[in-house]
Amino acid sequence: MENYTSLQDFSESVSPGGKSPSLLENQASPGVGAKQATGCMRSRATAVLVISLLLSICANIALSVLLYNRPVNTGSSRAGIVGETSALTQKYNLLSQRYTTLCGDYHTLVQNCTEPGSAVKHCTPCPPSWVEFKDKCYYFSKDKLDWESSKASCESLGSHLVVLRSHGQHEALEQEVRRLRELDYHFWIGLSDRETEGDWKWVDNSPVNFTYWNVENSQPDNHLSGGIHGEDCAVLNSIHKYWADVPCDFLYKRICEMNAVKMN
Repeated sequence: MENYTSLQDFSESVSPGGKSPSLLENQASPGVGAKQATGCMRSRATAVLVISLLLSICANIALSVLLYNRPVNTGSSRAGIVGETSALTQKYNLLSQRYTTLCGDYHTLVQNCTEPGSAVKHCTPCPPSWVEFKDKCYYFSKDKLDWESSKASCESLGSHLVVLRSHGQHEALEQEVRRLRELDYHFWIGLSDRETEGDWKWVDNSPVNFTYWNVENSQPDNHLSGGIHGEDCAVLNSIHKYWADVPCDFLYKRICEMNAVKMN
């Protein structure tokens, strides 16, 4: 009984009324503390992640700034840029030349070929009304202009005032004039000494290898009858095949010349 009483006294002192509220309270309090600790740990982890992210962003920005401001070898860099620019410029100029050539060929072919839609497609080395001779095409105008206007007119056709290089050219032109039965057989040619008196030059800057001046009449003489500008442009007497210098503002017919299109 004594032992029982002692046990009962122990139970009552621990849990009066035969209940064990103190034991239940001890079981509940650790759960609340664990939840509070877990929430605290999550908050701290979130804060750490945010701070780490911010530090990472700052580090990337700092690295980018350092790389951007890093000194480079400006000499080699500039040399490389200059080299690339020069190469691109050369390619551009080459393409421009090819484009110009293709445009010229297209313009010539359009003139030399039959109209689009024609039943028969036919191309010729020279445009209509032009005469072919040894890979060259020649045009004899009907109207009369001064030398400068004649030069511009030929250029507008993709040609230039004729440049006479051989006796055979003179013969061919003379035969064509006879065929055309031209009464006025004087034509402007692409020869002048407008820049320097006595220094005769062709319009295509080719050298004057031979001449057909009318030496019997002391040509060229830059006669005073030509006025203050003298006689600085050459005209061809296509029948007698000689040249004479005359004032550039005189009105004559003209002979234009261009390369014939090679037909395959």
